Amino acid sequence: MKILAIDIGAGTQDVLLFDSQKKVENCISFVLPTPSKFYAEILKTIASHIYIHGDTIGGGALGRAILRHLQKGYRVVMEESAAYSIRNDLDEVRSMGIEVGEKPETDHFQELGIREVDLLLFEKFLSHFGEDLNVDVIAIAVQDHGVSPKGVSDRAFRFANMERMLRRDNRPETFHFLEDSIPHYYLRMKSAVAAVKRSSSVRVLVMDTAFSAILGCVEETSGPSLVVNVGNGHTIAALLIEERIEGLYEHHTHELTAEKMEHDLRLFIRGELDGEKVFKENGHGAVTLKPLPGVFPAIVTGPNRDLFRKTSFKFIYAAPAGNTMMTGPMGLVRAAQYRFAGSES
Repeated sequence: MKILAIDIGAGTQDVLLFDSQKKVENCISFVLPTPSKFYAEILKTIASHIYIHGDTIGGGALGRAILRHLQKGYRVVMEESAAYSIRNDLDEVRSMGIEVGEKPETDHFQELGIREVDLLLFEKFLSHFGEDLNVDVIAIAVQDHGVSPKGVSDRAFRFANMERMLRRDNRPETFHFLEDSIPHYYLRMKSAVAAVKRSSSVRVLVMDTAFSAILGCVEETSGPSLVVNVGNGHTIAALLIEERIEGLYEHHTHELTAEKMEHDLRLFIRGELDGEKVFKENGHGAVTLKPLPGVFPAIVTGPNRDLFRKTSFKFIYAAPAGNTMMTGPMGLVRAAQYRFAGSES
């Protein structure tokens, strides 16, 4: 199989052009700034009112850049689909001073089109190295909280959906969606698929970045393990026993010190961490189906993984395909192989 795997985080987008006919170390891989950061840099150069249109992408850096643009006295109008990049509740978007709607009928607005997956750009880049995008599957990971019902926290909604998937089938390779089975509330995932379909008819698989990272670490484990992805935005931890997820914990990385993270994870391992307490501390939640007693290794990945150095955990850094930045893409590859290579049983 040939798979284009794109894992889009808060800081970077990590890309692997996987070819089963090659050693994975010889497959093309590259790390680029996440689209949100790229568009934020463009916005810094614009000195006028702006109309932003296009896909639903990760907000992050772009959202912060928009707030700075508003503070300069400029108007910001966003097409509805683009506005969901900032918040999943458009009333919240409007409360920030952003207008949601069509482009105003005036010449004083510069336009900025945003997209999260640009296959034509990748195709042009790869062509310089004698490669093409004649792939069997395009697999994409993004972080998607989902559009929660009014009055329901998107953090609680996100974790409730994750827990529901966990209790239905806790094999990490199953935590994905095919292009036609994405729940309606995952607008960012749907937008990523739509972006692909503008220029390709290839099959598309999507995952949340939390689960692509976990799955990418599976081959690094040899027995019961604690897998932790210390990302730029979120920290996600999973208890893996016999290659099944027996517990999940998610928090905002900026809320965690090494001491706080270790305290939570020790309780999480024993099945004693209160998910509601995690939520009240501005995290997402925690659930332990099966505790993980005894001495076991911790497998750590993510751009902020060095936070683990300040804990008393014994750990190793994950490096699937010999590269810690390929953890997410390798998880996507494993999910695509499970789904499309006849390995489902």
